[in-house]
Parts: sequence; C-alpha cells; structure tokens
Amino acid sequence: MKDKFFDKKMVIGMVHLLPLPGNASYQGNKEEIVQNALEDARALIECGVDAIALENFSDWPQYSTSISLEAYSLMLRVAAQIRTFCTIPFGVNIEMNAFEQEWAMAYAVDADFIRVEAFVDNRAGSFGYIEACSTQLMDLKKRYPAKTLLFTDVHTQETYGVPNIPINEAAQNAINHDSAAIIVTENDENKRITVEDVKSMREAIGDFPIIVGSGVKTTNVLDYLEYADAVIVGRGFKTGERIDKKLVREFMDVVRSKYQ
Repeated sequence: MKDKFFDKKMVIGMVHLLPLPGNASYQGNKEEIVQNALEDARALIECGVDAIALENFSDWPQYSTSISLEAYSLMLRVAAQIRTFCTIPFGVNIEMNAFEQEWAMAYAVDADFIRVEAFVDNRAGSFGYIEACSTQLMDLKKRYPAKTLLFTDVHTQETYGVPNIPINEAAQNAINHDSAAIIVTENDENKRITVEDVKSMREAIGDFPIIVGSGVKTTNVLDYLEYADAVIVGRGFKTGERIDKKLVREFMDVVRSKYQ
C-alpha cells in the first residue's frame, strides 16, 4: 500500500470539522457539522486532489490524547459517510495525538491512513504534554491488524520537543518504528519547515516518503515537491470555514503542470 500510495506526487486535502460536541467551542450545530464536512469532501474530490483526510481541526482548546465520546461518535459518523462515496485514499486525524481513537476509527471505516503527531518524540503545547506513542500503537496494530498506513509527524507544529531531538534523527527513529511516511511542519528552531529543511531530510533518510504538512502554497508547492512526496493543504484550500473550489483547482493546476 505504501509504495502504491506514493507512486506519484500526492496532494492531500483536509476536511476540517467544525467544533465537535464536548468541546468548549461547540455550537450545538450537529447537522451543520456533518453536512459541511460531506460537502467539503465532495468538493475536494471533484477538484482532483489525490487523497483527503478528516480532522477535528476546529476544536479549541485542543485535547491531548483523546476526545469526548460524543465528539468521537459524530466524527465516526462523518467518516463512515465519506467512506461510502470516497474513491481516493482517505485518512483520519484526531488532534492532538489521539492515536487509540484514530486507529479504532480507521479500523471501523477501513481508512487508508492516520496521522500521528507525537509518534517517536515527546511534545508539549497549549494542550499540555503528550508522550511518544510508537510502542503503544504497535501493540494496538497487532491486536487489531489493518492495512492502514501510519503517517507520522516529527517536530509537529505549535509544539516543543521534550527533549528537542534533531528532526532528521527523529525521522530515522520513526522509520525504524513502522512509520509509512514522515510529516514535517516545523524545523529544529520551531519555525516553518523550509525547502532546504526538506532537502536536508531527503539526503538524511533516502527515498523514504516525506510529506510537507503546512505552509504550502501555489507559489512554493513545486519547490517543496522537488524533495517531498506529498503535501497536505488545509486552510490554503478554504475561504472562511469552507472549501473554495477555485483555490483547489488553481493549486492542482500548478501541481499537474509538472507532476501528472
């Protein structure tokens, strides 16, 4: 599956959920949450992205390692409904590092991948402290085996390492712990990942898949894709809270001008 997923340069579009039940930002708008997510997923697919991922992006304040049962149930409902019409790879991400709930959701809906923010490096942020979960997740995979790929962050954004392991060292650790792809968003100085940072990682880890997880625009995507295998685009595809088809098509036209 990993080799097949990255047989071309990939653009992964994000389906961002509105704040979910149980979160302080929830507005009691359950059906709007579902409808918006389904419409955004369809829009991304229609505009030609290569994969999509569902994420509780708007929950604020963020959780650390799990979300409420009410939130999980609604997110699972959305994931199951998207799976019925999604013909491209589909993944789930529950922020910040709800790896058990992610694996359970992926197992239930046959998701193609999950994103794990703290896989081999401990992180701290406004939500608190989260421990690296590679050992626990490997045990979970053994008990509930699936073909779901692990896309794992190193130096995930808006967090600090505890301790701050050099990013390329963390990437090698993730490879050794069954990651299928490395996601990079911030460098060793906790700043946005640059093209030079991605180039450095490419030189350090060889041909292992690298995904750039933030900061990618039409003006720089081709530069990133010279060294990366995929990019994730969330806010860059939106006007306000919704997917803007014009922005998606313009971005995909730039990528397809070089990578088919």
